[in-house]
Amino acid sequence: MVAISIINSLAMIFIMILPGYIFRKRSIISVNQIGAVNSIVVNLTWPCLVIDAMQIKFSADTLKDAGYIVIVCFIAFAVIAVLGIPIVKHLKLNKSKQYLVLFMFLQGNTGFIGIPVIKALYGTNALFYAAIVEFAHDIFLFTIGVLLIQMSAGVSLKIRPLDLLSPGLVGVIIGIVLFIMDFKLPDVLGGSIEMIGNATTPLTMFSIGFQLGNIRLKEFFKEWQVYAVLFVKLMIVPAITVIILMILSEEIALLEKVIIILFAMPIASVASIFSQQYKGEVEFATKSVLLSTVMSLVTVPIFAILLEIWI
Repeated sequence: MVAISIINSLAMIFIMILPGYIFRKRSIISVNQIGAVNSIVVNLTWPCLVIDAMQIKFSADTLKDAGYIVIVCFIAFAVIAVLGIPIVKHLKLNKSKQYLVLFMFLQGNTGFIGIPVIKALYGTNALFYAAIVEFAHDIFLFTIGVLLIQMSAGVSLKIRPLDLLSPGLVGVIIGIVLFIMDFKLPDVLGGSIEMIGNATTPLTMFSIGFQLGNIRLKEFFKEWQVYAVLFVKLMIVPAITVIILMILSEEIALLEKVIIILFAMPIASVASIFSQQYKGEVEFATKSVLLSTVMSLVTVPIFAILLEIWI
């Protein structure tokens, strides 16, 4: 029964991919139009989803949980990086791709895909934990993550403080401030934010479907290293996270499940976006992002079921 419930919850999300796929195949909307959809998600619906998720009553225990999540995430980043370095060296990749692959091991799609998946699996009560995991990922993304992409592209290393203020991170900061102040938004404003945030899942899945509609299968069989990267990201990385949490925690409860599932997410789409921005390994990054998204349709349910049955 647990397995069926999990599969049904995830199926409802991933079915939303189909309209985007059909729209791309039939050229119903253009690439520029889907870019507008992505902009709405990034700058509006996603931050609203995060703010709404954090509209819960303040408690010292919940704040303590938030700190614990950030610490666990950074421990996981460190372990994955240490284990990932020898792996990328053995994949026979050039130097630029090695840095990119390490970035992809560390950065999953915890926002666009992860938060909707957590909501479907564990309900709105789990979204606060998911928002904190996203917070940790954003901090890492716009510091070490940017440096890895810059090294991959062979450009001068530079972190701009303003880059840290992504819309998603701003949403998390606003949510945390409201939570600590124990301030409940007025029903009119809070209800509007909730409705806008609820649009994140369908819009995100539509956009992913649109991207998948442009896949040419023959292009994905040229580099075997892509499949090695995906195996590590989708199977080894979450397994490492499970081991870390089993060492640190007395039990694998809801908080721990949220962390594990989010570390099981496919490669973050920013791997492709940043590679384009810095003129790096764009094709390799795009292949990896799209294929990992497809394969996560299988791997994420596997981990979700195992967490309920065996742990």
